[in-house]
Amino acid sequence: MKRRNFLKLLAALGLGGLHSAWAAEPYHRLENPRSPTLMEKKHVPAVEAPSRVKAGEWFEVRVRVGYLVEHPSTPEHWITRIELHCNGRGVARVEFPEGGNLAPVAVFRVRLNRSAVLEAVENCNLHGTWISPPVRVEVF
Repeated sequence: MKRRNFLKLLAALGLGGLHSAWAAEPYHRLENPRSPTLMEKKHVPAVEAPSRVKAGEWFEVRVRVGYLVEHPSTPEHWITRIELHCNGRGVARVEFPEGGNLAPVAVFRVRLNRSAVLEAVENCNLHGTWISPPVRVEVF
C-alpha cells in the first residue's frame, strides 16, 4: 500500500495524526530556500515574531502553515496541530479538528526573560510533520 493511501486510510479511521507518533520525528524541513518545492511552500510553517523584545513583556508570535503558499485545508487534507518551540522545547500547542474548516494559523502570547530561538512545528494529516526555520528573538 502506498504511503498516501495508508495515510488516507488512517484519516478515514480517525487516526490521522497517529502516523507521526510512529516516526522517530525527523521533521520535514525546508531543504533549499532558493528553490522550495510546492510541498515545502504549502507545509513549512512561517513564524512571525519581533526580532527584539523587552525582557518580561508579552509579545505576539504568529504561526501560519505554508510560508509561501497557504495550506489548502480541505476535508481530506488538513493541519492537525501547530506547536511553538522555544530553544528546542515545546511550550504551546493548538489542536485543529478534523475537516479543514479552520485556517492553519495560530497566535501565541509569549514572554521571554532572555534571548531565545523560536520554531514552529506543524502536522499535516497527509504529509507528516514539518518544522520552520529558526527565528531568533533578542531580549534587551
